[in-house]
Amino acid sequence: MDETDIRPTVDYALLADAVQVVHGKLYLLGGGWDSLFVPGFPARYPSLGVGLRVRVPWSWTDRVLVIGVDLQDEDGQRILPTNPLKQGVRVARPEGIPEGTDVGVARSFTFNNLTFPSEGAYSFVITLNDETASRLRFSVRPRPSA
Repeated sequence: MDETDIRPTVDYALLADAVQVVHGKLYLLGGGWDSLFVPGFPARYPSLGVGLRVRVPWSWTDRVLVIGVDLQDEDGQRILPTNPLKQGVRVARPEGIPEGTDVGVARSFTFNNLTFPSEGAYSFVITLNDETASRLRFSVRPRPSA
């Protein structure tokens, strides 16, 4: 395999109530869950964050990488009322790292007032340069009665 065939990949992605990136680090509030419990449907969730880290090979640095996030239901239907969220980032080669070293890029995406029409499985589809790179799967279920 040629070094130029190696593409950026999603190291990890997780769900949280809130996510921020400061100096390359993810800061999470209420993170790492895979089930959302709601009182009924349709359900509106006030704030949901996706935190992720992309590993960029040395051969891909000094280019613009477009990271996108879209929300789909279990049938692959888009849920977001707008186009997918996208962030373009020029991945620079940090000074002082050895040649050939991968570069990590942390990003956060915030979704306010999402509406989930029904109970079921959902996924955030993560794209890198408009190609699907990962799916962050979760379920939305009725809150258990006390």
